[in-house]
Amino acid sequence: MLAAVSGLAFVLATILRLDNTVGYFLPLPIMLAAMRSGPSSGWGTMAATGFLLVVLLGPLKAMSYVLMHGGLAATMGSLWHAKTNWWLSVLVLAVVRMGGQMSYLIMSSVTMNENLFALMLTNVYSMLDQVFAALGSSGAPSTTTVICMIFGLLFVNGTCYSVILHMIYRIMLQAMGFAKMLGPMPDFIRKFLYPNGNDPSGAQRAAA
Repeated sequence: MLAAVSGLAFVLATILRLDNTVGYFLPLPIMLAAMRSGPSSGWGTMAATGFLLVVLLGPLKAMSYVLMHGGLAATMGSLWHAKTNWWLSVLVLAVVRMGGQMSYLIMSSVTMNENLFALMLTNVYSMLDQVFAALGSSGAPSTTTVICMIFGLLFVNGTCYSVILHMIYRIMLQAMGFAKMLGPMPDFIRKFLYPNGNDPSGAQRAAA
């Protein structure tokens, strides 16, 4: 059932081109499965959703779902079910999202017969040339520096996405009755989400 809901949500988001808007809510069915029945149920739901999407949208779209949403959702469900430290969970999900983005880039490069990473590197070089020209400098960063900068930006993007996802799902899962199953979170995050101090989970200890 949850796999069907997850697959249908991704199909509608793809057809209506709402990936960026609905993307934060696509992991919900897998998260629910993991919180209810354990990590194996979450990974099983992700696999079932992937097979369903192979039939509905084809293998490329199914792989896109697994890389960009499914793997991240199953990992997050496993971490939350184990009540992993909040910051560790954020960092692990940031790495998983970055890995998914790079894998998606590689898959797209293979299917399009185009080196998209080299194209991205060229565009970044062009942008930096314009920046250095505007600053009146003739120097240019090395290839290693540019690659490190790209990976750094991807990690920052993944971290921001992970933090937002943690806050959204904290509120949603508590509203669905999973409050007692959620682990502690940092004090400043709790104060931001619950300014009146009425955290339904009762987790008053900050994450270490």
